[in-house]
Amino acid sequence: MSFKSDNFKDIESRKGDHIRLCLDERSQAKTSVFDKYTLPYTALPEMSMDDVDTSFELLRKKLKAPIIIASMTGGSEHGRSINTNLAIAAEKCGVAMGLGSQRIGLEKMDAKDTFELVRKHAPNAFIIANMGAVQLNYGHSVGSYQQVVDMVKADAVYLHLNPLQEALQPGGDLDFSGLLGKIEELVKKLSVPVFIKEVGHGISADDAQRLYRAGVAAIDTAGVGGTSYAWVEAERAQNDDYAQWFKDVGVPTDESIRQVAQMRDALAPNSYVIASGGVRSPVDGLKARALGADLFSAAVPFLEPAMQDSPDQIIETIENWKRGLRIAMFTSGTKNWDAAKSLKITNN
Repeated sequence: MSFKSDNFKDIESRKGDHIRLCLDERSQAKTSVFDKYTLPYTALPEMSMDDVDTSFELLRKKLKAPIIIASMTGGSEHGRSINTNLAIAAEKCGVAMGLGSQRIGLEKMDAKDTFELVRKHAPNAFIIANMGAVQLNYGHSVGSYQQVVDMVKADAVYLHLNPLQEALQPGGDLDFSGLLGKIEELVKKLSVPVFIKEVGHGISADDAQRLYRAGVAAIDTAGVGGTSYAWVEAERAQNDDYAQWFKDVGVPTDESIRQVAQMRDALAPNSYVIASGGVRSPVDGLKARALGADLFSAAVPFLEPAMQDSPDQIIETIENWKRGLRIAMFTSGTKNWDAAKSLKITNN
């Protein structure tokens, strides 16, 4: 099999740049898309906070909270440390974890263990493997995607869609033709369910319609409102015009949640909507639920604590989110996550 030729030192350097630039406040949206919404507040919840249940069942595996640690990194030494801390935290805290793109783990053998270690540290957690869908047009087949699943004994696999990022990335992969049919083939042949995600520029109703009809099990919005990978790649390319022109291109996260949920309800009611793109607190996550999401995902709030020398800080951060979610549900009079989907939020 012939793959597109890459300089793996460049890939490792790019991954390091992504971590550094995602922590740069200029990569973030100026305002939160969730700030314009207000949750209901009840001074008489008529229940104990001990009764609030944040658990959620994802593909027959129970999570203690409907949180996915978003895909971040791997394939390098800094990725090894970050993934180790995140995996330990996911296991201890009972949340799901998405991996960074695993392509380098297929094409560079000494990078493989930076992903394999995740399952070693998180034997029971819900783990989502990850590789770009566009690689189906660059020498990779169903077998490659099954390999990334097997690499981490994943429960599902993310296919990330990132045309804007690739267009701005020097040497990016730009042939997105014919991918829908290939995604449909993957859905039929892979051993685990297929999830779709963007990387910060959103999924529209039209795209969701085609993807749910292709049989995907979940769509992660990754909309405009959080980290802009358009800005990240433009910054890496030192193109100030592109950084300004394309930073906010795409579907805002709140609108993407609504559109994708509408398609889910109409075409694939047993599938999932995952909210990401500017989820910066568990309060945002509860608002996302009220907008139509089943789970919520975040990266930046977990990245810096995951970069420490031990997993203690990331565990503390996730536990704080879990308790914050219980408080938000309690004060809105919501006893469990299923009931939270009926919350009536106000658009200010």
